[in-house]
Amino acid sequence: MFKNINIHRILLSILIVFIPLYPKFPLMTVKGTYVAIRLDDIVVAACILTWLVWQIKNRFPVFKYKITPLFIAYFIAIILSTLNAILIYQVGRPSILILNTFRRFEYISLFFITLQSIKTKKDFLYPYLFSLIALVGIAIFGYGQKYLQFPVISTMNEEFSKGQLLQMNIWTRISSTFAGHYDLAAYLSLLLIPVLAVALLIKNKKLKIVSFVLFLIGFHLLTLTASRISIFAFWGSATLCLILIRKYLWVIPLTFLIIFSFFNSKDLNQRLLATLKIFSPPQKTTTTVLLPTAAPPTAAPLISPTKAPLIAYTTPIPTVFRHQPLDEFIPIDADAGVARSGEIRFNVEWPRAITAFKKNPLLGTGLGSITLATDNDYLRFLGESGLLGFLSFSFIFIYLFVKSLPFIIKRKGDFYSQLPLIFFSVMICIWSNAIFIDIFEASKVAYPLWILMALYYQSLTLKK
Repeated sequence: MFKNINIHRILLSILIVFIPLYPKFPLMTVKGTYVAIRLDDIVVAACILTWLVWQIKNRFPVFKYKITPLFIAYFIAIILSTLNAILIYQVGRPSILILNTFRRFEYISLFFITLQSIKTKKDFLYPYLFSLIALVGIAIFGYGQKYLQFPVISTMNEEFSKGQLLQMNIWTRISSTFAGHYDLAAYLSLLLIPVLAVALLIKNKKLKIVSFVLFLIGFHLLTLTASRISIFAFWGSATLCLILIRKYLWVIPLTFLIIFSFFNSKDLNQRLLATLKIFSPPQKTTTTVLLPTAAPPTAAPLISPTKAPLIAYTTPIPTVFRHQPLDEFIPIDADAGVARSGEIRFNVEWPRAITAFKKNPLLGTGLGSITLATDNDYLRFLGESGLLGFLSFSFIFIYLFVKSLPFIIKRKGDFYSQLPLIFFSVMICIWSNAIFIDIFEASKVAYPLWILMALYYQSLTLKK
């Protein structure tokens, strides 16, 4: 009775829904960092163990995939980098370096679990439907945060990462069940591309309507995050997708929708204007700017939309923290916030990664050695794993790109023949996000990212 059940398909369905919907409650903190072991780590570990037992029982069919040697080369590169950092350079605490290395194995493991769950082209329907279910849950919690005072579980700083439940104020960008607004924005920018493509290509009318409605809801959530890089990454990649699947006229309404969102979202509009000011030529006149004395929202507890004091609960055993009431009607200076964000990247995080790369251009200084954030994954790879890690990791995506070229040139066939074009556009969106976001390290994004890349690989290789 259970002989023909694909256990990996069940595991994949659970992961697709559970990972984005379960908030980042910590189970156990790691000393020396505010990264915590969470329930999603336990769930993923159980799935990996199940997959490993199945692999042993069936004599490791994973080695039959042509892309597997590229992952093995990358794993060897980061292991060498970690050993070099611990034994020779003695960078930081060895436990932190080992933890970050294992985390990278953990994220990528979902790629191989997904491969075993997709055996025919019709199997792509299952992860898609469960992704729509996850999107519904994300939307409910996101709008609940914005309008119904649902709690925010954030890891934007060390204090929040202890598991406090916070309420948004009118100036806070939504993060839904994610650790921060950047994580949610990156996730949505990747997911909305296949949702839009399916809405335009699928013949099933019910699925077409559901996909289109959820696309509009997901896009509105994306604008509420006010993440400029993710919105522009989505815009460019979605436009490319429409061109590749020959839905040229849909580029016009997509463009109008995005431009409309720029004007309709006050927060996004202010941040875009502040960004333009940074890159515009300096004015000759001297202007005195008074910056707010309050700490930025990512460095201080968020405040409730009401005039009552903030009540924050620490999990797993709730404890009440009371703060003095603040005036939530004092607007946050968008210019100061954008300038501060740019200064941190350009003057602190990026130079730190470049310095780490210069110390050891071949192997870097070890995964996790340049703190939690770099806000540029290319520099992070170079700094932490050197040229060996950076190139071996890049070859995985270069391989997918090369395999996609025949589909890009041909651009004909049924719906399933156009799947590689859709996933190719998703890969471009990943590359774009990685310029300003550590997309491969953010767990809530990294897990779905590798699921999407496994679907991409199967769309290129499955014949029947």
